[in-house]
Amino acid sequence: MWVKSRLVLTTAFPPRSVGKFVRFDVDEVFVGQFEHAIDIKGRIVLPASFRSAFDESGFLIKGSEGCLALLTPARFRIMAESMASRSEGGDVRHRSAKRSFGAGASRILPDKQGRIAIPEDLRSFAHLERDCVIVGAIDEVEIWDAVRWREATEVGDSLLESPDQFIDGAAS
Repeated sequence: MWVKSRLVLTTAFPPRSVGKFVRFDVDEVFVGQFEHAIDIKGRIVLPASFRSAFDESGFLIKGSEGCLALLTPARFRIMAESMASRSEGGDVRHRSAKRSFGAGASRILPDKQGRIAIPEDLRSFAHLERDCVIVGAIDEVEIWDAVRWREATEVGDSLLESPDQFIDGAAS
């Protein structure tokens, strides 16, 4: 069942209403930031703490603000099902968004060293050339160009100066 006003994390977090989010369940909660370099073959090494969530596979998609988002298969399925159900009504915009979402996604299979290959079109979208930052963004992993990440964190850090605007129960 889809709930549009509740974000549910099944690991370490109680359910809280945090605005208009689609309900999802996650097996992993991703936190931390890790600096890495992209090798000559366009691969990055996943941080050890993230690898178990992507043992079988994962999905890279174009993320917000010019980063890439790495999703677990369960998270990707939930997003894809939501897009598919919205596009059934015949709205051209929803079908177009679904088409672009699918075309821009890439299934990844980590190798034995925990490396994933980032397709050229996604590296180009995120301006990934060499230095990158892999970020745990709670329900997904984001991959940022290092310079763009520094710019994005300035904005995010300033927003969290008043965390009660974004996190239920943050104000004591």
